[in-house]
Amino acid sequence: MAEFRIFPDIRLIVGKADDIGLENGIEISFCKSGICEYAVGNEYYYLTAENCIILRRGADRESRISYSSDYCGISLLIDSRYNGKAFEELLDMSDILRNMQSCEQCIFSADDNIKRLSSEIYDTFSTSMLRIKVLELLMIMGEKRCTAGEKSERIRKIGSFVCKNLCEHYTIAKLSEIFAIDRTTLKILFRQTFGCPVYTYAKNRKMFRAAELLRDTEMKIIDIAEEVGYCNASKFSGAFRDVMGIAPKTFQMERKNTRKYKNRTISAEFAY
Repeated sequence: MAEFRIFPDIRLIVGKADDIGLENGIEISFCKSGICEYAVGNEYYYLTAENCIILRRGADRESRISYSSDYCGISLLIDSRYNGKAFEELLDMSDILRNMQSCEQCIFSADDNIKRLSSEIYDTFSTSMLRIKVLELLMIMGEKRCTAGEKSERIRKIGSFVCKNLCEHYTIAKLSEIFAIDRTTLKILFRQTFGCPVYTYAKNRKMFRAAELLRDTEMKIIDIAEEVGYCNASKFSGAFRDVMGIAPKTFQMERKNTRKYKNRTISAEFAY
């Protein structure tokens, strides 16, 4: 992980950031590869390759982040108390923040400009170039309108239902019947809300839950597999590798070794 303070109230993180240290503000993240799970209260959202998330963070919204082993991406962290004047003649940050704060979270596919900028930011360590690229990215992101639809509460209930019943398989047709919402609307809104289709959502949650157990307990892999609904260890291993980018045994060994060492962080403070 590398962290840069681009402007007084704006930080850039390149790579994984398990603890971003932003109590109140806006996070803008782009995923180049892998998967990132956001646990916001009792809800889960998934940022996958070539997608973006705009997430409002606050004291009333406890958030946790987990990453697949192959995750690569960038995050911009904007303090909600932003009052910097470093580029007020170029961008109206008050208006940008107001637009992005209109919804608690928003996941969307990155367009070509966002992909290009994010890739250039990921590969750049020049102070001046990073600032220019970040300003350009903020300008684009500030035009996004994240609005909550009238069916969003029902979609979130469907997400919670799926998480509470991970060992059961619910089809779109069945969920549509249970929650009285047509199938097409369910498919579209579920993906827009949580970042992936229903089946993928359940699979992602199972594997991130398995990763928690592998990391934090001494449970055997076969027992963890059964805990998340897999009777076949081979199928569990394949599913875990698909989501987390690594075999469960390797993941378990690496996490145990990691506990012995402190994470190394590159930090850069830019002069103004």
